[in-house]
Amino acid sequence: MTHRLLSALPPLGTGRPLMMKTWLGLLLVAAVATAGDSIWYGFGVRHTMLAGVLHGALLLTVVGGVLGWPSGHVVKGLPIGTLAGIAGAATYYVFVALVDRRTYGSAIPTSWVAMWLVLAAFEGRWIRSEAPRSWRNVVLRGIAAAVLGGVAFFLVLETLWGRPPAEGRNYLLQFAAWAFAWAPGLLALTAGSAAMDGHHLISARDLMSRIARGDVPPILDVRSEGEFAAGHVPNLLMKVDMPPSWMIPTVLAANSVVGLICGWLFVRRGLEAAMIAHGSAHLISAPLLFLLA
Repeated sequence: MTHRLLSALPPLGTGRPLMMKTWLGLLLVAAVATAGDSIWYGFGVRHTMLAGVLHGALLLTVVGGVLGWPSGHVVKGLPIGTLAGIAGAATYYVFVALVDRRTYGSAIPTSWVAMWLVLAAFEGRWIRSEAPRSWRNVVLRGIAAAVLGGVAFFLVLETLWGRPPAEGRNYLLQFAAWAFAWAPGLLALTAGSAAMDGHHLISARDLMSRIARGDVPPILDVRSEGEFAAGHVPNLLMKVDMPPSWMIPTVLAANSVVGLICGWLFVRRGLEAAMIAHGSAHLISAPLLFLLA
């Protein structure tokens, strides 16, 4: 089984402050987007390619900083946001020029997907260069951000860019709509990251070298929920000599769920909460296993 080692245990209970930074960053992005709208609509800015690219670059620069904030890499995140903003805007105008000339046509979702994929790649491999995400993880997070964020954006599209009411635009409503539109994408890229922030992957060779020097860091053995579940099968076979055919799949499925819950608690509430949940699961399952066997 493949697994990774982290060179330090995360501080207990760090998940909540890190997620709070993401939520506060989301509000900042919504505020900047709303300020941009007020300039577009209030000053009657003409929609040109240059204005669109500048708007995208400036707004996404803030998004990049927000992505880097939880791990302490705000400055490192700023340029990736700029690049994503330029990539998204360029995709939009190229698509309008070559494929669909409608201003609010298919170019919008196409550029939205391109923007989130660029953000996911740089967030996972550049901001987190000390402990990079796998490319599979990057792509899955980018697709999730694009799809979930795209759905949210579509639901508030009329509020954001539709014809304003006679009394004018309500910018408080505009702010709420932007927060709703940006939330799924930002959360898709940052969810489950708290446990990794501020800690480094370490290879077995590096670990042995440090041990030889007398420098032994605390180690966290990180495994997937599938490995966590599979690790409980030998325990079952020691307790039940000939388990029924349904029992091993049930143990695997139940422990996969427990593994996901413990991982979520570890990120949100700290190590103690995950340990208590794991122990409680054993207290509940042991009597059930005895009765069912």
